[in-house]
Amino acid sequence: MRSALAALVMMIGAMFLSSAATAQPAQASFGGEQSSAACVKDSNVDSCWQAGVTAERRGDASAALVAYEASCAAGIQMGGCYEAGKIYFLNTTLRNYGAAQEKMARVCDSSDIGIGPYACKYLGIIYRRGLAGQPQLDRAFNILSRACFLHNDSPFIDGNGCEILADDIPDADAMDVSDDVWAPDYIAYLAFAMGCTDDMPALCTRALTIHDRAVATSAGWLARCAEDAGAVHFSGRCGDLARSATVDNFDQRQALRRRLVRMFVRATEYAG
Repeated sequence: MRSALAALVMMIGAMFLSSAATAQPAQASFGGEQSSAACVKDSNVDSCWQAGVTAERRGDASAALVAYEASCAAGIQMGGCYEAGKIYFLNTTLRNYGAAQEKMARVCDSSDIGIGPYACKYLGIIYRRGLAGQPQLDRAFNILSRACFLHNDSPFIDGNGCEILADDIPDADAMDVSDDVWAPDYIAYLAFAMGCTDDMPALCTRALTIHDRAVATSAGWLARCAEDAGAVHFSGRCGDLARSATVDNFDQRQALRRRLVRMFVRATEYAG
C-alpha cells in the first residue's frame, strides 16, 4: 500500500514537471463498448470494476477504462468512477482532465470514506493547476481541505492530500479574507501534522520545521495555535501536535485527528 502510494506521488510529480501537464486533454477512443446493465454486485464492488482491474493487470488501459466507465454508470459503488478518473488523470494516452474532474467530483462528494479523500486530492489538483479551465485557488483549497481534514467524520484522510494542501496555501487575497485573520504557516503546520498521522514521518519533520521557524521569529500564529489546542482539549503544547502524530495506537491517532480537524476549522473559519 505504501509503495503504491509512493509510486503515485512520483507519477504526479513527474507529470507536473513535464510539458504534458499543460497539454490539451486527449479524448479516449475505444474498440468496444460495455453496458452498465451488465454490471452486477460482486461482494463490496461490482463485476465491471473487477473486469477493469483484470484489464489493467494485462496492460489494457483502454479496456479498463471502458469497464470502469460502465461500473461508474451502474452506480453500485464508487470504485469505477474513481479508477476511471485516475486513468483520465494519469494515463498520457487517454488523458482527459475534464472527464477526470467529473469523475473525481462525484467520488469526492460521495460518502465513501475509503476513496473519497483521495478523489478530493485529485480534484483539488485539477482546480489548483487549472487543468480543466482557469485555476481556482480558493476552490482548490476548500477541496484539498476535504482530502486532508473534512471529507468524513471518522476521520479517514489522504496524507498526500495534506502535503499538497500544505505546500501551497493561498494568500489572504486569493481567499478573499483579511491578512489579520489568515495565517498560511499555521494552516500548513496543521496540514503537515495531519498528514504525518497517515504514516508519513517526513511530514512530521516538515511540520516541526515550520513550528521551529515560528518560534525563532516569534510568529503571531503561535498564540492562536496554543489557544486552539486548549479549546480542543489537547494536553500538550502547539509543537507537540506534530510530535504526537506518529502514535501507532488507532484510537489515539483518530482522537488526535479529530482535534486537528477542529483546530483546522478554527484556523480557517474566516475563509467561509
